[in-house]
Amino acid sequence: MTAFLEHFAALLLAGALAGCASVPSGSDLPRSDFSYSASSQSEQPASEAVILPLEEPDAEDSPPEPLGIGTVGFADPGEMTLGQQEIVLALMTRYYDTLAGLELQKPDDLFTPGADAQRLGNRAIWEYIVEIRKMQRADLSLLSYQVELTCRNLEEGEDGSVTLWVSEDSIQNFRATPEVDSEQKNVYHQFTLTSLGEDRWTVTAHSQMERLYWTVMGRYAYRRSSPSTPSLTELEAYYKEQTARMLEAAREDVARRLSQGEEKAVAASHPYDRERAVAYARQWVGDRSSSWPDYSRNGGNCQNFVSQCLLAGGIPMDISAPGIWKWYGSTPDNLSRAAGRSASWSAVEDFLSYAKENRGYGLVAVTDAPYDTGRPGDIIHMGTADRWRHAVLISDVVTDEEGNVVDYLICSNTADLRDFPVSAYTYTRQLLIRVEGWNG
Repeated sequence: MTAFLEHFAALLLAGALAGCASVPSGSDLPRSDFSYSASSQSEQPASEAVILPLEEPDAEDSPPEPLGIGTVGFADPGEMTLGQQEIVLALMTRYYDTLAGLELQKPDDLFTPGADAQRLGNRAIWEYIVEIRKMQRADLSLLSYQVELTCRNLEEGEDGSVTLWVSEDSIQNFRATPEVDSEQKNVYHQFTLTSLGEDRWTVTAHSQMERLYWTVMGRYAYRRSSPSTPSLTELEAYYKEQTARMLEAAREDVARRLSQGEEKAVAASHPYDRERAVAYARQWVGDRSSSWPDYSRNGGNCQNFVSQCLLAGGIPMDISAPGIWKWYGSTPDNLSRAAGRSASWSAVEDFLSYAKENRGYGLVAVTDAPYDTGRPGDIIHMGTADRWRHAVLISDVVTDEEGNVVDYLICSNTADLRDFPVSAYTYTRQLLIRVEGWNG
């Protein structure tokens, strides 16, 4: 196995376990009722993407016309043929057009006949994401998008199929925050393609390194169909039941945000430098500081990243028992001494326990604050009914015309997101941790 495939396999495991080509401006498109007041946004140079023409499908199989507000291209196709690039671009474009209009653009005609588990699984995931985004108070349809793909590895199968490992970077402009380039980096995909001859291909399997794929597709994620695959009717029922159950839980989670949390008067003797924390967060999305370890391959780097942001904002490490929050080295160590790494530094639920229970020296925070009272530099934990799995840092606040908070922009590691709407996450259970400062 190549070094990249070993890295990819580790990322797949981390994703399962973790808590952790110009673009039209859209100025002539209708805007939402939401206004956005941003703090400083770092300018990122746009990459030139290679856009390949797609072969016209038969009229009866033609999908709806694309929205024409975005581009998907290969920055580096590696050893891929033009036909292989075309089918991958077609699937990814269909996906982003689905996100743009929040209306399903069916991918069925792009899949190999008989690959029903993969075809229906991908479609179910797209439909689930659309419904999640429609539930939110902010308008999460897209004004524009730019997607850049890189082929990281290619393997040919004995049956003539090709398996591709592709990484994705994107810039998305949401209607709720039209001037903001919301960035997503280092998203990994696996495609298996079947040849139709003359460099024409279909998609036999596609999965993304994300817990959602494991949750929805279950045993079919990252696998091709086999003789033991259930019938079409059984598969349709399976995916319908999966998404219905998940959407019911999501609706409860989204509704709960309006009433959860309790306002508490908490005083800290030293202030928290929110601007420095946010600046640090924006700097290290898609990259990692050499001063710190990267736990992306060991369950996720999210809480490690948020802890670094807090430290950059002036919150000191804490070795005064009983509350311990520290990183002096990679060796696990929860003792009251300047050595090793406490679980609270890099594990989501352990950090929450520290923030909730800490008294005296160190972090002062409200760990279940009313959801709409967040500020840049505050933390959001998210997960499922059984556990908190992911941590992100708020980089800005999105308000409506009356000044009401309708969303937050966040920065995170694993997944790598910069100024991205937190309500676009498929983790719908979310908790605001409001950082008040620290006590000396």
